Amino acid sequence: MLGNVLLGIVSFCTFISYFPQVVKLLRTRKSADLSIGSWALWVTSSLAYTIYAVVISGDFMLIFETSLELFFCLIILILAEKYKEN
Repeated sequence: MLGNVLLGIVSFCTFISYFPQVVKLLRTRKSADLSIGSWALWVTSSLAYTIYAVVISGDFMLIFETSLELFFCLIILILAEKYKEN
């Protein structure tokens, strides 16, 4: 029970922390200040953690949280790459 509550808090914080970056990229269409390499590492880390959650843990909340993080990291990486020229 406590674990699910804590993972719920993590999921909410993950959404809140990545969302402003996505919005800023979409509004400004500029990513010159972002490190593509850093976001590529975040995607790799999030993917590995998601795979761990699915294969080892099987816990729905952990899978949800890691998938959410992976989704936002991928979106930011894709947008940063798309807008790096602007």
